[in-house]
Formats: sequence, C-alpha cells, structure tokens
Amino acid sequence: MRLLTAIPRRREGWLEAILLPAVALLITHFLVPWDPLLLHQPFPWLVLVPLLIALRYEFLPGALATLVLTTASWWHPYPTDVLLPAAAGTLLVTLIGAEYASAWRRQETRRALQEEITTTRLRQLADDLYVTRTSLDRLEQSLLYQPVSVRSALRELRDDLRRRQGVLDPPLLRKILYFLNQLVGVQVAAWFSWEAKEPRPRQLAALGRVSEWDGGDPVARAALSEGRSQQLMDLKLERLHHYLSVHVHGEEGHSRDLLCIEDMSFFAINRESMKIIEVFFQYLCRYRNACIRARELLSRWPDCPVDFASDLLQLQSLATIAPEVGICQRYLFHTGWEAREIVRWIENLRRDLDMIWIHEEGEYLSALILLPFAGPVAAEGQRTRVEVEMQKHCANHWEAAFVRADFLPVDTRPAAEQIAHWLEWRL
Repeated sequence: MRLLTAIPRRREGWLEAILLPAVALLITHFLVPWDPLLLHQPFPWLVLVPLLIALRYEFLPGALATLVLTTASWWHPYPTDVLLPAAAGTLLVTLIGAEYASAWRRQETRRALQEEITTTRLRQLADDLYVTRTSLDRLEQSLLYQPVSVRSALRELRDDLRRRQGVLDPPLLRKILYFLNQLVGVQVAAWFSWEAKEPRPRQLAALGRVSEWDGGDPVARAALSEGRSQQLMDLKLERLHHYLSVHVHGEEGHSRDLLCIEDMSFFAINRESMKIIEVFFQYLCRYRNACIRARELLSRWPDCPVDFASDLLQLQSLATIAPEVGICQRYLFHTGWEAREIVRWIENLRRDLDMIWIHEEGEYLSALILLPFAGPVAAEGQRTRVEVEMQKHCANHWEAAFVRADFLPVDTRPAAEQIAHWLEWRL
C-alpha cells in the first residue's frame, strides 16, 4: 500500500478525485437522504474527502473533488446561505492540505537528493579505499614495461578520461582491458555499449579472441534482467556456457556499458579477482559519467577537479527546491611558494564531503572549498579551524600570502557563470 507521501501517477489522481467524492455522495444519499452533504450534522465528514485528495495530489485534484461534492445541490437543493459557506470552507481546507502536501513533497525531494549526493560520495570513498588496498597489495607490479603502482596506473586512466571529456573511445578501452589483463589476469574480454533503442549491444574494444555477443548466456541474461553485474560462480551453474562474468553499468531503458569476461588465468579465477574487476569497472564508469556532466566546466577550466564540478552541479539541482544547499569558501592568496605551502595544509584539513579546487591565475591563487549542506555558521567554523591551524604550522607564510576569505553560497545560476563570479571577484 502506498503512503500518503508517495508521488502518484497523474491519471490515478484525477480518477480518485472523481470516484471518491462520488462514492461518498452515493453512500450518504442512501444513509441520510435528507442531508447528503452532511451539512446539518455535528461534523461535516465529507470535507475529509477533498482534504485527503489534496494531501495526496495537491490542489487541483482536491478542488475537483470539492466540485464533485457540490453537484449534490443539483438533485438536493440547499439554501444558498448554507451551501456557499460550506463550499468556501471546504475549498479553504483543500488549500491548506495542498500547501502542506507541497511542502512535504519538497522536503522529501530535498532529503532524497541529499541522500543521493552522500551515497555517491561514500561510494567514491569506498572505491578509493579499495583501490588503495589493492595498490598496496600489488605495488611494483609491471605495467607497460616499467614498475608502477596500481594507483598511478588508475590515475593515468582517469587523466585520459578527463582529457577526452568522458568519451570512452576504443584506444582508451583497449588500455583499460590491458590494465585488467596485467592486474587480475583477464585473458579474453570485450567492452560493449548498448544504447536504449538498439536491438543488441555494440562492441567497442576487445582483448584476445572474443566471440560475438551472446545474449542467451545465463550469466548475461541474469545480469541484464536484474540490472547488476553477475558471476558464473554466484549463479551455481553446472558448466561454463560463454561468460565467466558480465559487469553492467546503467539502467534499463538508458545507455548501458557491459564488460564481458570470457577467460582468465586459471589461478586468477576467484571471488577476489572478480571483485577487483567490478570495483574498477564501476569506478571508471562513474568517473566517465561525472566527466560528461561537467564537460562544459572542464573545457573552460581544465584544472577544475571532476569531483568538484560534479558535486557543484548536483548541489545546484538541489538549490532549485531547497535553500542553503551549500557554500563555497574561497581563500585568495598572492601567488608564490608560501601560498602553495598553505594550500597543502588546507588540503590536509579537508573533510570527507568537502571538495577543493586550487586555481592559479596571474598574481592570485584561489583555493575554492565546496562545503555541501553547510550553512554560514558551519562555514565560519571551518574558516576558524583553518586559520587556527595555519597560525600553528605556517604563520609567517599566512601573513605573507593571505589576501582575503569569502563565503559564496551555491545558488541556481548557471554553473559556469557562478564559477566565473567566484574566480573573478577581486579586491
């Protein structure tokens, strides 16, 4: 059963707005034929019908329910001095219920968006921790014929994605597949893209002698039907049909990325290796999506971190329905080694959800710190904390380089216009 706070379908709302008051009038006509609107009863119970409709679907369906109730005056004439005050009171109750429903829905939407942003950042943090652990376990593994760490190889892939503004072209995908070959022993694999209107996925890159797409494979069928990655060992199949695992990113009805693993080194076929593949696949896909969303900002300011731009865009969408979604704290310094030393300390003081962007232009260096869901009091507390730490560790640098600090709220203006305002605000 749906709660009163659920967002209903449009047709269902209008249908209930007609049927519920009609059924109520039918019942009262048989029970109290001399007063079907119950206007002469101790309590006008029929006013609850448009009130409930307004609470579920806001004002217009509630007003329609009120109009349906007033049709009782056609076959049971009420005096005007009784009917008009009752109709006005019912309409007033409907307006109050609709206003409450609208406020509640805005609050629910704001909470949902806050949870989405927090969940995204926590997922990114979990991915980063997993990458760090894997990197330490496999440090100095030979990739591209030189000893490098997994973190440095992943950073190179991220930089390639950033330069391509989120475009996963075949050369980059082949590089990713080679990375998985060296990391977890993937021998035969293919990367597919499946657009919403296409009958079958399109192969973008392959490693080894891959076969044609097999949509009837049990692993692929389970992955597509459930909308999440699947492994052969989790499905408890008696034999291998085609794929060891199929990794899925994207929702049904939208563009999807598929990574299909056909063969791996014998000793690499285990749950740990499959988990590594899944984490790196989802990590790169999400980073690609962030690059695409922030494409305009990244093309204008190449030094802007992808996560900073992505979080700003999400907060701006939240700002259309809720006040005080976040604050950008800007520190302005004179360019020089003292400013860079201060910025290094500020980066160490960053909280988990905060994003920092260091932008150097001409004689000024700006440190923009995006504080999601922070108000002026929280921002002032963060500034006090930073300045106290600076006085402890680099007071001389602070006095030499610091120019000013500002609090700049996140609002609904275009992101490029807002960032330009933040960066061009001078003394």
